[in-house]
Amino acid sequence: MKPRSAEAAAGQQLRLAFRLARRLGRSRALVRSTLTVFVAAVFVMAMFIVLKTLSLSGAQVADRDMGRFDASVGYGSIQLPPGDDTFAPELRERLQQAGITDALVMLSAFDVQLDTTPARNVTMFEADWSSNPYPRRYDLQSGRWPTGPGEVVVTEPQDVRTAPGRELTVLGDVRLKVVGTADDRNASTTNLLAGPGTWAALDENLVEGFPILATQPLLLWSGAEPKSAITAFSAAIRDWEKEQNRKSESDIAVANTLSLREEGSGEGFWIEKTPAGYTVPALLVPLGAVLLVFGLNDRRFRRTAGSLTSLGISRRTAAAGLTLATLAWSLIAATAGAAAGLGVGAAARLLVSHLRERPAGPIDGLADPALRLLILIVLTSLFAGLALARDDRRHAAAPANRDKTGRSTGDVATTKTSRRIRDTRQVLAVIAWCATAVYAVRVDSPAMAMTLTGLVTVAVLLVIPEAFALSLKVIPEKGPRSRLARRQLAADSRRASASLAVLTVLFGASLGFLALLDTLLRTADTQRHPDVLSGQILLADSTSDRFAPTKSVLRAAEATGLLDGHPRFEITPAYTMDSDNVTRSATRPGSDTIFLTVKSPADAERLLGHSLGREQLATLTEGGLLIWSDAPGAPEGTSARTSLVVHQDDKTLGRTPELPMVAVDAAPTQWRAGSDGIMLRSTASELRLPMPPQGPIMITGLADTQTEAVQQALITSGHDGRAARIYVPPEPAVAPAALLATAVALVLLVLTTVLTAIRGQIRTLRGYMVGLTALGLPPAWTRRILLYQQAALIAVSTLLGLVIALLPTVIIANRISGFVLSVPWAQLTTLLAAIYLAALLAAARSLIRLREQRES
Repeated sequence: MKPRSAEAAAGQQLRLAFRLARRLGRSRALVRSTLTVFVAAVFVMAMFIVLKTLSLSGAQVADRDMGRFDASVGYGSIQLPPGDDTFAPELRERLQQAGITDALVMLSAFDVQLDTTPARNVTMFEADWSSNPYPRRYDLQSGRWPTGPGEVVVTEPQDVRTAPGRELTVLGDVRLKVVGTADDRNASTTNLLAGPGTWAALDENLVEGFPILATQPLLLWSGAEPKSAITAFSAAIRDWEKEQNRKSESDIAVANTLSLREEGSGEGFWIEKTPAGYTVPALLVPLGAVLLVFGLNDRRFRRTAGSLTSLGISRRTAAAGLTLATLAWSLIAATAGAAAGLGVGAAARLLVSHLRERPAGPIDGLADPALRLLILIVLTSLFAGLALARDDRRHAAAPANRDKTGRSTGDVATTKTSRRIRDTRQVLAVIAWCATAVYAVRVDSPAMAMTLTGLVTVAVLLVIPEAFALSLKVIPEKGPRSRLARRQLAADSRRASASLAVLTVLFGASLGFLALLDTLLRTADTQRHPDVLSGQILLADSTSDRFAPTKSVLRAAEATGLLDGHPRFEITPAYTMDSDNVTRSATRPGSDTIFLTVKSPADAERLLGHSLGREQLATLTEGGLLIWSDAPGAPEGTSARTSLVVHQDDKTLGRTPELPMVAVDAAPTQWRAGSDGIMLRSTASELRLPMPPQGPIMITGLADTQTEAVQQALITSGHDGRAARIYVPPEPAVAPAALLATAVALVLLVLTTVLTAIRGQIRTLRGYMVGLTALGLPPAWTRRILLYQQAALIAVSTLLGLVIALLPTVIIANRISGFVLSVPWAQLTTLLAAIYLAALLAAARSLIRLREQRES
């Protein structure tokens, strides 16, 4: 009978807890405090939709790459020269023999140069466009599809402005007839869609002016008989390579390039790519929002539990009723927030799709973030409820039941439990910080840096109580108002700690994402260099600026007459490559970057664009080295020396005597990429370093309009314009749309949450205000005390947020080579100012409303 009685009693207590929850859930203060849960749910769902919108699915990637076909194969090693008229017809014939009729042979040429300055290349795709092979990628806007040689459709005509009926000049004097324009749903730059036979109709001598001009074949078909298609494609390649006297190894290589629509994968969702922008906040913000609900209601919950206990209700049942009431309203707020988030996300999806003019990714899996959100709220509420039940036990012991020290046995048990909880949390904090340190040394990508941000956030949250206690010691007590504010914070530490945790997570996420985004952009900017300085022009081989220009390029450039009377000199690298691709070079020990040579110090000054100092000039003329000041291991001072190691491929041929070296500033330009510094050609000759007989020619002292005219002359004469490298300011880096959307969402989230959290705290402290006023304090004092508290919480959360924000950014800048640490202080200051202003306005508005309610 006892088990049944125990079960009956437990069931009775459970029913009582639900009845209490129904009654306690009528509290308006409790309902209002769940607004932060609503905001968190809106963020979770809306950002999920936006990031999914910006991520192409596997089917959309297949539509982009394979059009209406289901399979494709290619072979990147085959480069068909201009005028080749054998490969494509033979491949089509073999496909017909194999019974594959629904197929398309596409030729892709990636270096078709437009008749424009600065020189610019576009991609040309030759195919049978009349069969509409890419119905979901290209949308014909005007004219018709090309059907014959020399006819093209220009995609994205707002990029390269043209219209049907006009001629488009490419590759010097090749004239293509524009028969239509089309919208490319997957790109914002121009491609040329050429009619069948266009590549075969090109002059085969174009390779003299455009050495790297070639096209690669791609076979697309319905997916039927994949073995027969691969065999036909491989046979066509073997026959073509046999005609070119080349050894063919195409069979295995072609089979490895087989792509099937059904096996395709998406681009990788931005949700996985940006853990610091979505994954971490989507977990921590709802968790913090629920804890904030319990923190805002902590004192009222404890009073209510005490009142219920005095009526004979067990404290466990009372805590369960409070927890169930809070959980119910939190779930209601989360559900409403998720529904609102769907609406906000849908509106944002329409806006993003309109602004990007790209296919919107499919919205699937909406149930996953919603279920995660609800489960997280349930678990967090149950955890907070257990803490509430344990806390209420400290008053459970009767006053007469005391130990030898005079403390109640309930207090002794509570002290032990509190210590266990504190010790467990501190052990977890140590583990989290150790895990952060271990993970930090492995960071080698922005995604890992974002994961590191999550680890740092968790580690900081675990030490919030200690940080709060330390802040109470630091807060000055300059007067009675600051003393009252400090002591009230100490007395209501749970509410303050919960608020501090939520604000810290939001500040860390938003500030950290802005810092990391700015670091990524600045790093990208530092990697974008002009070819030369303004006023310079470098005549070199179009394939590499390490090789000398051809004679025809020199003649075409000289024929302009614009180079007459301007200083010119050769830049010869200490590097050679023979016909067997055997390389020889001279580098500093432990380095793989080469040296450049010039004839005289005056040439070095013209090359660098500034005069050399006395020590630099002396070092150069005495047979020394000028090392770029931003090169790894750049010397400091004027007494550094180093030897040079001469390599042949991976073998070491010898080592030079030690040479003096000194650092020199050099503007970031492409001509010095892969080089370590500069020396005189006479020094290289004395040391017998490898050098080609001729090198690229630099001409200086020109106007930018003159350099553009020289490049245009080369293009017009049928040469690759890249043989004349001129100054073109690099375009600034632009953040991906998903990262910008995430940054904006985090900023809006932190502003909204600060508003709701501040207003919720002031409503919670209404009783405290009334008590201070009843003691005779002026209302202005009480308002200043409350504002002082909010200012203290925001200040501490700002400092902790900066720790979360800056630590991963500093680590990634030091761990990954080439990354530039960039902290956007102006943006961070503006965001913090907006947050502080929002907090001040929210606090002022709430105080005014409370005063009006009290007066009425």
